[in-house]
Amino acid sequence: MGIIKPAIHAHPFVAIMFNEEHELKNILGILKNRFGNILSAGPIYKVSDFSDYYEKEFGKQLQKQFFVFRKPACLDNFFQIKVWTNELELNPNAKTPRRILNIDPGYLEPSKLVLYSSKNFSHRIYCGSGIFAEVTMPFIHGDFIRLPWTYDDYYCEMNRNFLLVMRNEIVRISRSAL
Repeated sequence: MGIIKPAIHAHPFVAIMFNEEHELKNILGILKNRFGNILSAGPIYKVSDFSDYYEKEFGKQLQKQFFVFRKPACLDNFFQIKVWTNELELNPNAKTPRRILNIDPGYLEPSKLVLYSSKNFSHRIYCGSGIFAEVTMPFIHGDFIRLPWTYDDYYCEMNRNFLLVMRNEIVRISRSAL
């Protein structure tokens, strides 16, 4: 029989799609109020270089950037972050609810990158409150590996390199805390 241990902690992660830089800055301020300082930000890139899925909703100038937060969060009920970020995506000034950006939250730990979604699929596990979790990329033998459902932009060299640097920094931070 395994011994039940306390919940683990992991570094909050978000991927933010945006059209306007001021929208990104505004949402980062809100996220920092909740999670604290950002450990690092990945490169900004054009979403259209990887997919046209969001063009109808957001237009062709959509950009995206990854962020990892410095302070680890307890993963007990952390999936609720997706409920909160869904609310943040809506423009409160619009007459009808309209998203002004897209936030994909999850967490990064030494063994994997996990994302939360409101969409069920065969590889996603139900967490509660209408939210599902997936291991987007496991870290195996020194690198993040691609799974059949890993999005192209997550696995591209620049973003995978960013996540590798962040993963190594997380390991370094946790070792220095001992």
